[in-house]
Amino acid sequence: MKVILVLILISFSIGLWFGVNIGKGNPLYENPFNDADIFDDAQESADDQGVVDQGKEYLQEKKDKVKDSFKEIVEDM
Repeated sequence: MKVILVLILISFSIGLWFGVNIGKGNPLYENPFNDADIFDDAQESADDQGVVDQGKEYLQEKKDKVKDSFKEIVEDM
C-alpha cells in the first residue's frame, strides 16, 4: 500500500512538472518555476516609464559634480 502511494505521488509530481512546461510552451525537462519573462517585462516597463534615462541623467550630473569638486581640491593644493 505504501509503495502504491509513493508511486502515485511521484507520478503526480512528474506529471505536474511536464504539464506546466507543456502549458508554458517550454521544453519538458526545463525548470517550470524559472520565468525569464518577468525580467523582460520589468525591463520594458522601466524603459516605458523613462526610469533608465532618468537614472543615466542623474548619474551624469553626480559625476560632473564629483569631477568639479576634485578639480577644486587639486587646485587648492
